Amino acid sequence: MRGHKTQQQQQHAPHGSHPQTPHASKPQTPRADKRDLLTMNQAEVDKRLKRLRRQAKFLDSCLYVPCTCKRVRLGVDSLVGLVPVIGDFAGVIMALLFVSMICGRFHTPASIKTQMFLNVALDFVIGLVPVLGDIFDILFKANMRNLELIERHVNEVRSSAQAIELGTAVPKVKAPASAYIPRIPIKKGAAGRILERTTASAA
Repeated sequence: MRGHKTQQQQQHAPHGSHPQTPHASKPQTPRADKRDLLTMNQAEVDKRLKRLRRQAKFLDSCLYVPCTCKRVRLGVDSLVGLVPVIGDFAGVIMALLFVSMICGRFHTPASIKTQMFLNVALDFVIGLVPVLGDIFDILFKANMRNLELIERHVNEVRSSAQAIELGTAVPKVKAPASAYIPRIPIKKGAAGRILERTTASAA
């Protein structure tokens, strides 16, 4: 019966049609991480760091306090923090968004992320204290500290990668010929002692 059905199906099949064969799925190649510092050129690294510096300066040090010779600076985060409670919550939201921006630009290790979140948490907790928290926020500058963390990490990764490249490009230096002086078997006696001294002076 099965053979009869297959013959009928072949007869009713349209002319020129071929039996469908399952297509082999193409192997999917993993996408390259755009945040990887080792695959990023120096121009792109500088461009991303420049954007992060601009954002950190806007949050922490875009203005300066008069009569301080521009030594004491504050930003939007410090101004918003002057509003009790609401300003502190708004400041921590902006700081977390800045951390998210950093992690979106560069691949950040978990240890550096932990330090960033600790800076934000410390700024938020002490910022809840009236007056003292506002002064601490102006001087602590959590966003600038997080910027310094990622800049230090970027410089370490790039410098280590350059050192590895230079290390592989350095040619191997052969040892001098004097390092390969064969050891001459020395006989006992006066002649042997003279030959030993001669060999030692030549080495």
